[in-house]
Amino acid sequence: MDYLKNSLRFIFPALIIFMGIFLLIGSADQSSMYKIAGIAIIVSGILAVLMVANILSVKINMILQFVVLLIAAYFVYQDYSSVDAEIRYARKKDKINKEVISRLKDVRTAEIAFKAKYGRYTGSIDTLVNFVKYDSLPEIRAVGEKPDSLTEAEALELGIISRDTFFVSVAEVKFTEERLAEKREFPFDPDLMVIAPYSGKPFSLNAGFIDVSGLQKPVFEAVDPEPFAEPALKVGSMTDANTNGNWKE
Repeated sequence: MDYLKNSLRFIFPALIIFMGIFLLIGSADQSSMYKIAGIAIIVSGILAVLMVANILSVKINMILQFVVLLIAAYFVYQDYSSVDAEIRYARKKDKINKEVISRLKDVRTAEIAFKAKYGRYTGSIDTLVNFVKYDSLPEIRAVGEKPDSLTEAEALELGIISRDTFFVSVAEVKFTEERLAEKREFPFDPDLMVIAPYSGKPFSLNAGFIDVSGLQKPVFEAVDPEPFAEPALKVGSMTDANTNGNWKE
């Protein structure tokens, strides 16, 4: 009976040790601070065993337990702070990248419209911004009112309506929400379109021609000059005739 009673005294210290071991086993993907906290818990359990075995006095054990638990609490807090900082960094990176991508997409839209009108891309920030703000694009519109009973082709054939070419501002054609297939997440501003939101510096913009099977193909590339995180986001290429971005689209 005394043997059983003495054995039961070691259950709680043993549970503490097992809890520390469990933390260590599950810490493969955790930081070193998390592992140190697990070791501290094991040490705490060992100290409890020594006290139960009358190797350490209660007073000394309490002092040592307090010190060990303080160390464990400190490293657990540091581990939490480290994880929290990583989460905040990831959220900030995601927010900045979304805005950078939005602006690079606007640059691409403007460059494609510029090429459609002038047969080339432009490597000039000022030229691209002025094109969006002050230039225009041809747009064919129906003139007249089509009866509901007729298709547009039938109305044209009967002369009820006609088609004419109008020149509409680039900003209206390409960047107003009613002309887009999806709602914008960030408001459009032609002056900010070419500015990297994190550094506040203009995108590095280049344009030219490359030889593709004997043909001169226009190309352009816009790159974030000082990205929040590597790799720098960019759209287009000076070595390949494409207008893709280096993000998942």
